[in-house]
Amino acid sequence: MVFLLCCSVAQAKEHYNTDSLLRVLDATLDSSAIYDNALRSRIYPHRVAYENASSIDARMRESEWLFSVYRRFRVDSAMYYARERVRMASQCASPDSMLMAKINEADALKRYGRFNDALDILKALPRNQYIRSSKYFYNVYHSILNSMLKNTYGEAEYSQMKAVQKMYRDTLFMMNLEDLSVYCTNKAEMLKTEGKFGEALKLLLDEKREHYAEVAGDAIFWAVLADTYQQLGDTNGAKYCYAMSAIVDKHNSNKTYTSLQNLAGLLFREGDTDRAYLYITHSMSDVREANALSRLALVGEYLPIITTAYDKKQQSKAVRRMLVIAISVIVAIVLGLLLLLLSRRTKKLANVREKLAESNAQLQRLNDTLNAMNDALKESNIIKEVYIGQLFNLCSGYIGQIENYRMGLIAKLKSGKVKDLEKVLNQSIAGGQLKSLFKNFDKVFLEIFPNFVADFNALLQPGEEIVPKPGELLSPELRIYALVRLGINDSTKIADFLHYSVQTVYNYRQRTRNKANMSREELLERIQML
Repeated sequence: MVFLLCCSVAQAKEHYNTDSLLRVLDATLDSSAIYDNALRSRIYPHRVAYENASSIDARMRESEWLFSVYRRFRVDSAMYYARERVRMASQCASPDSMLMAKINEADALKRYGRFNDALDILKALPRNQYIRSSKYFYNVYHSILNSMLKNTYGEAEYSQMKAVQKMYRDTLFMMNLEDLSVYCTNKAEMLKTEGKFGEALKLLLDEKREHYAEVAGDAIFWAVLADTYQQLGDTNGAKYCYAMSAIVDKHNSNKTYTSLQNLAGLLFREGDTDRAYLYITHSMSDVREANALSRLALVGEYLPIITTAYDKKQQSKAVRRMLVIAISVIVAIVLGLLLLLLSRRTKKLANVREKLAESNAQLQRLNDTLNAMNDALKESNIIKEVYIGQLFNLCSGYIGQIENYRMGLIAKLKSGKVKDLEKVLNQSIAGGQLKSLFKNFDKVFLEIFPNFVADFNALLQPGEEIVPKPGELLSPELRIYALVRLGINDSTKIADFLHYSVQTVYNYRQRTRNKANMSREELLERIQML
C-alpha cells in the first residue's frame, strides 16, 4: 500500500515534491518488519520443499529460488545455498548446473566483500557457449570489478582493471539491447563515464515519462537517475530519486542497498541531521542483519552523520544520549570488523604487488578471450547469413525442379505415353539431387572457411592427410567434420543430413580420430578453432 502511494505521488506531480516523498519513506521504514515477515512467509514453504525434496533436481530448483531471494536478504544464507548447489551439481549430469552454481558462489563471495576469491572462481570457469551467453556471469564479473576499483592502489593497476571492466560493461550493454529498461540504465551509465550527464538525464527522463509503469518498481533505475541529478548539482532531484529507490528496496526487503545511505549523506550535508541519523542507523541495521560485509565500507563513509547526531542528541534528553552511545558502540564494532578486513586486504595487496606482472598477463588473456568471443559471434552471424541465403536458393531451385517434373508427368499421362511414364517413375531423382546438395554445401562452406582442408590435415599425423577425389571439394570425412565445425556434433543428426547410417558416421569419425593421434575432446576443440 505504501509503495503504491509512493508511485501515485510521483505521477501526480510534474515537479518533485521531495518532502511528501520523504514522509512516505519514513512510513515505509516503520513498516519494514512487515515486508520482511511477508518475505519470510514466502521463503518458508520453499525451505520445507528443499529439505523434503525427493530428488537432486527438485532440490536444485528450490535452492536456486532460495539463493535468488537470500542474495539480497541474508548473505550468509545465500552462501549456504550457493555451496549446496555446487555440491549437488557435482552429482548431476548437466555441466551447466555446475557453472550456474559456481557463479552463485562468486556472487555470494562478492557480497561478503571477498572480491579476489569471487574473481578467482569466475576466472576458472570455461568460456563455453553457456558462459558466453550468460548475462548473469557478465553482470557478476562487472560488479566485482566495479567494487575492486574503489579499493585499487596504483595508477597502472587501476587503468588495467578499468579497461577490463569497460569490456565487460560493453558486453553487458550489447546483451541487454532488447530489455528497454536495462538498456536505458546501462546507456545512461556509459554516457556518465564519458561526462555526458545532460544526455544521460534526458535519456532517463524520457524513459520515465514513456514507460513509468515499468520503471516505478526498479530501484536501480531510480538510483542511476539520482546519481545523475547529483552529478549535475540538482540536490532536490537526487534526494527524490534516492528516496524512490530506497522505498522500492524496502518494499522488496532488499538489505544490500546503497540508496538510503546516499540519501542520508545528502540530508546530512543540508543540515537535516535527524533524518540522516535515522536513515544511516537503519542502513547499518540492515547491513548487519544481512551480513553484507561489502556494504560496511559505504556505511563507514557516513560516520560524521553518526557523530554529529550524537552531539545533538547529547544536548537534549538523557534517553536520546544513551541511544547515541549504543549506536556508537555498534559503530566501534563495525570499525573493528573493517579494520580486520583492511588488515587482511593489506596483506593481500602486498602479495598482489609482487605478482603484478602475472596479474597484467592474466588481464591480457582475459582481453584475448573477450576478443575471441566477439570474433566467434561475428563468425556465427556470417555463417547464418550465408547459409540462410543458400537455403532459400536451394529450396527455390528444388521447388522449380519438382514442378517441372510434375508437369512432365502430366504431359506424358495426357499423351498416353504410359510406358514412358512408368520408366520415369521407376528412376530415382534423389541421388542426383543429393549430390547437388553436397556440392552446394561444400562450395558455401569453403567460401566461409577457405583454408579448412589444409588446416584440418595439419591436425593429422604426417602421411595420414585426407585428400578429396578429383572433382570433389570435400571428402565424406571432411564433410562430416565440416558439420562439426558448424556446431553439429551429434552423429545421428550428421547421419540424417548426409543420408549415411549412424554406424557409417561413427566409423568415419573413429578412423579420423586414430589418424589425429589425440583425444576426442582435444580434436573437437581444435576443430572448433579452425
